Amino acid sequence: MMDDNSLPGITKVWFAMGAHGLQWKPGSTEISGVSCQARLLGIKEGWAISMINGVPITESHMAWNELLKCKKAGQKYSIYFRKDEASIRADQIKAEAERAKRQKAQDEARKREMAERKIREDAEKKRADEQAAKKQEYWDKQNAGGVAADVPEAAPAAAAGAPPR
Repeated sequence: MMDDNSLPGITKVWFAMGAHGLQWKPGSTEISGVSCQARLLGIKEGWAISMINGVPITESHMAWNELLKCKKAGQKYSIYFRKDEASIRADQIKAEAERAKRQKAQDEARKREMAERKIREDAEKKRADEQAAKKQEYWDKQNAGGVAADVPEAAPAAAAGAPPR
């Protein structure tokens, strides 16, 4: 399992007990071949072993001794690798693409949210306007109906000369 470290070019990989699958150039810690666990865990040729289980590695014999200790211990162990320049560039390009994709998704979500909010506000305004129009229509009917009903009664009474009640 690879851990995502904040340092570009350095990666920590956890190996299980058993064959690690690492081959390195004699006299150095640069990886020259991968198989087994190393291949499955994504280790690439050109990377260099930096640390095994917390022990700094500077020469190939140190790597060999530490890997034997880890193998005999029968437990998971971690190896830090320094990546080659091409791997670092590829990781940076991949990270930038992921960042751009995430930003685009956030922008689209923000636009969608704003559009939904506008639709909701417009619908609420329309409902409020319709309700206000219905209230006004009701009051207009009430006022018009009340005045029309009162006027005919008052008109015959005034014509008869009787005082209004």
